[in-house]
Amino acid sequence: MNRHKHGISLILLFFIFIGCSQKQSLDWVPFNWEGDTISGKYIEKAYIYVPVKIDGLPYNFTMQFDLGTYQSVFYGNSLEPYFAECPFLMDNLDSTGMFRNLSLQMGVIDFDSINIGYKKDFGDKIPEDSLHSKTPKHIGTIAADIFQDKFLIIDYKLNRFAISDFLPAEYNDLPAEKFELTAGIIRLPFCINGKDYKLMFDTGSSPFQLVTTKERVLDISGSVIVDSLSGPLWWGKEITFYGLEVNKSIEFAGKALGNSRVYYDKEGLWNGIYDSFNVWGITGNAYFFNNTIIIDYKNKLFRVK
Repeated sequence: MNRHKHGISLILLFFIFIGCSQKQSLDWVPFNWEGDTISGKYIEKAYIYVPVKIDGLPYNFTMQFDLGTYQSVFYGNSLEPYFAECPFLMDNLDSTGMFRNLSLQMGVIDFDSINIGYKKDFGDKIPEDSLHSKTPKHIGTIAADIFQDKFLIIDYKLNRFAISDFLPAEYNDLPAEKFELTAGIIRLPFCINGKDYKLMFDTGSSPFQLVTTKERVLDISGSVIVDSLSGPLWWGKEITFYGLEVNKSIEFAGKALGNSRVYYDKEGLWNGIYDSFNVWGITGNAYFFNNTIIIDYKNKLFRVK
């Protein structure tokens, strides 16, 4: 009898240990909010920058965290000065403009045998006297391709994210919203003015809660423009956004999202994005600044804590 009880106790301890191990086994990657002055206004949380190391180079780099694009890329103008120190980089660049089988480190996480695009003649040129300084150099974009078939946990309050092959136990009981993937890009279900729509989830659109066409903006807002942002905000291309206060209901996961502002771009340059992904518009980080979100790319589920 005692042996039987002892055996049960050992089994319980084993499962408790496994549960605790899963909860504690996440390796977190820190990220930084990069501010920017746009149209004379300082945006504190304009972009998310991730610290990155490239195997073979001893320097500190950053790359923008952007789930609104699928292919991770290096910026040619920024990275080219380092080619002489790391010839194997060029050896791994194929005729399609893709670096093959590279090793990157983000935080304490190693990413081996990954492919990264090469955006030639793009990005800021790094002055020669700054190439080897301790200040991290911005060299590219980390995109959605890195996280496919994984669990991505973004903790906005503590400025960090983690990648896992399993759903950590602490998030098991959170309600989940089913999303769709189109070419690796997330389409979230929103209820806007009582109607169901899909929105692209884009961590590269930090200043905006909502962005869509001018026509749709005017359907859910007043007619008064309360904000404007102009600059090289779309892959270096000059673009102007106008913002209006939302006066219709916006809901996600059954919860009302108040105090919303919606934007459209003056020339309609982003309209083609909405059409190609068949979405009403784009949402980003701004609705979740006080949350942790869990993106389950395996099962296409989105959780908010």
